[in-house]
Amino acid sequence: MMNDDFNFENYKNLTFDEARELLIRALNMPDEFKAQFLTFMHNKGETPEEISGFADALRSMARINIKYSNLTDIVGTGGDKKNTVNVSTAASIVLASIGIKIAKHGNFGATGSHGSADLMKYLGYKFKMDESEIINNLNAKNYVYILAPEYNENFAKFAAVRKSLGFRTVFNILGPLTNPLNPHNLVLGAYDEKIADMYANVILHDHKKGVVVFGMDGMDEISPFDDSILYIIDGYIKSYKIRPRNFFDMEIAYDDIISVDPEKSFRMAVDGMLGKNKKVSEFIAINAAPALIVNNYAGTMDEAYSIVLDHISSGSVKNKIKEVFN
Repeated sequence: MMNDDFNFENYKNLTFDEARELLIRALNMPDEFKAQFLTFMHNKGETPEEISGFADALRSMARINIKYSNLTDIVGTGGDKKNTVNVSTAASIVLASIGIKIAKHGNFGATGSHGSADLMKYLGYKFKMDESEIINNLNAKNYVYILAPEYNENFAKFAAVRKSLGFRTVFNILGPLTNPLNPHNLVLGAYDEKIADMYANVILHDHKKGVVVFGMDGMDEISPFDDSILYIIDGYIKSYKIRPRNFFDMEIAYDDIISVDPEKSFRMAVDGMLGKNKKVSEFIAINAAPALIVNNYAGTMDEAYSIVLDHISSGSVKNKIKEVFN
C-alpha cells in the first residue's frame, strides 16, 4: 500500500489496489498533485489493471449504491467528433423494448455538438432520481438513464487540471467504465484501436461480459462507412472484422446519419427508432446487435442485426419511447 509521501518515480505499473487508492487520494489533493498523477499515467501508459482500479474507485464514490443483476450498458467514448446521431442512446431504448434491462450511462456533449444526455433532455427525460426510482424504472420499463455528473461529481474535481495539461488523460477513457450501477454486460465503442483493446482487457480483468467496437474510420461505434473491429469478451477475448455495409439494404451516406444541428439529429434518431427513417434504423440496428450477443439473444451479428431491424420495422419501439419518457 502507499505511504503518505507517495513518489511517482518509485512506481512503474500499479496494482489494482494501488491504482484505486491513488485515485481516491488524488481527488482531495491540490491541483499540483493531480497534474503529477495525470502526467505520470500519460507518460508511462495505463495498464488494464490500473484502469480497472481507477474505475472501481470512481464507482465506489458515486452517490448511489445499487446492486441489480444482469444490467447492460451501451456507450461510446465520444471524442470521435463525427456528430453522428446519438446511436448508442437510440439503440439502448430499442434494446429495452426488446426486453434487455438497460442502465445507460452518459453525459451532455463535450467534443461534439450533441451528447446522449442532450437527446434525453430533448425528449423530456427526468434525470434526478433516488435509488428507489431507479430500481422502479428498471423493474417496470427495463430502462434507466444515469447522467454521469448527477450521480458522481468527482470527474469535475479534475476538470481544471485536465484542461491545463493540453493532452488526453486517463479520464478520457474512464467515463464508459464508471456507471455507478456497475452493469455486468457492456457494449463499448472506442474511436481508437488501442483504447478498444484496453477496454476489452479491462472487461476481461473485471470478469464481465462485453463487446467492444471500433470503426476503422475512427468512429466510436460500428461505422456504416468502413470495416469495424469487434472484440468479444466472455472469459476470453476474440476479435474479428465485419463489413457493416454488407448488412444494409441500402447505401448509407454521411448526410444520412450525421448532422451538426442537434435538433435535426434528435429527430433523425427518433425517426430511426420508429422505423420512419430506414437508413438511421439500419445504423441503430447494427450498433444494437452486439448487445443481443452479450445477452444470449443471438449467436451471430447477422442474426442479431435481423432481430433488431425486424423489431424496429414492426413499430414496437413507439410504446417504449412513450414509457421511458412518461
